[in-house]
Amino acid sequence: MTRRRRREGGIALLLALLVLVILAVVIVQMTVSSLHTKTVAENHLADLQNTYGVRAGYHQAVLFLRTDYEQGADVDSLGERWAQPIEFDLGRAHVQVSIRDTERSVSLSQLVNDQGDANPVVVAQLRRLVKILHHPPDVTDRIVDYVDADSKGAYEARAKNDRLFNLDELLRIEGVAPEVVYGGSINGEDKIGLAGFVTAWPWTLPQGGVAGSVNVNTAPVEVLLSLADEMSPGVAEAIVAARSTPGADGMPQAFKAVEEVRKVAGVSAPVYDAISSQLTVKSSTFEIRVRSRVGNLEKAWSYVVRRTGSSAAGVTLLNSQRLNDFLTVKAPDEK
Repeated sequence: MTRRRRREGGIALLLALLVLVILAVVIVQMTVSSLHTKTVAENHLADLQNTYGVRAGYHQAVLFLRTDYEQGADVDSLGERWAQPIEFDLGRAHVQVSIRDTERSVSLSQLVNDQGDANPVVVAQLRRLVKILHHPPDVTDRIVDYVDADSKGAYEARAKNDRLFNLDELLRIEGVAPEVVYGGSINGEDKIGLAGFVTAWPWTLPQGGVAGSVNVNTAPVEVLLSLADEMSPGVAEAIVAARSTPGADGMPQAFKAVEEVRKVAGVSAPVYDAISSQLTVKSSTFEIRVRSRVGNLEKAWSYVVRRTGSSAAGVTLLNSQRLNDFLTVKAPDEK
């Protein structure tokens, strides 16, 4: 009997240990599941806060552009409030906003007209820019063949034959390396990328707009140099210096009219005649980039707007997309 009781006691002990192990596993599983549910809920809340952060950033940018228009949009320069970074907190979300006018850049969408035929003026601008940045000359031909409507070029393989959706799409073009687009080392030589000097917008010109038009008050030296063979680095730098010189009010003296460029030292009659038709002193299309961050979660969107006097709000949304996303996605501000 004693031996039997000992055996039964051992079995009971084993059963008790087994129950404890099962309970421990269940408790651990419930704990992990609870933590997972908590993390999912927190991430969902952070994503929602980022959505509202992006929406607030967009409307803040629109407010700046609208206010600038109401105060007079005859001139746009880098000294204006819309051109400065915007940063604020909305609850737990930290929001960063930047606004860039497309007229400061060479427009890759204007490489072709609405019929898909190459625009010689803009093609020449891109060709000069590629040369200035010391990239292979065939980069221009590859990009033009990718976007133009015909199939007669030397680089038509996998061509889209339509305008670019964003600059990341340049990476789809055969022979256009990431370093060409965003900069980096090529064969041991550091290169500046095209991305800082080109834009994929606007797809269509504003009323009265001219393809290849560049805002002399916002364009960097490299873009000014791309306007004509007659331009030199010294002249382009002199133009940038002239528009940046503080006036009596301490603010940069932007060009109020294209004709004022004639007064810049080094701008001879041949230079002015070569670039004047491509210059403007105001901008109409703007790229708004908004980034909202809560903890380790981030949401970023890009918007393209056109500022006109024809709409009640003064600013019309042309496009919105997630950054680094080729697909058209409904933006947080859209219903």
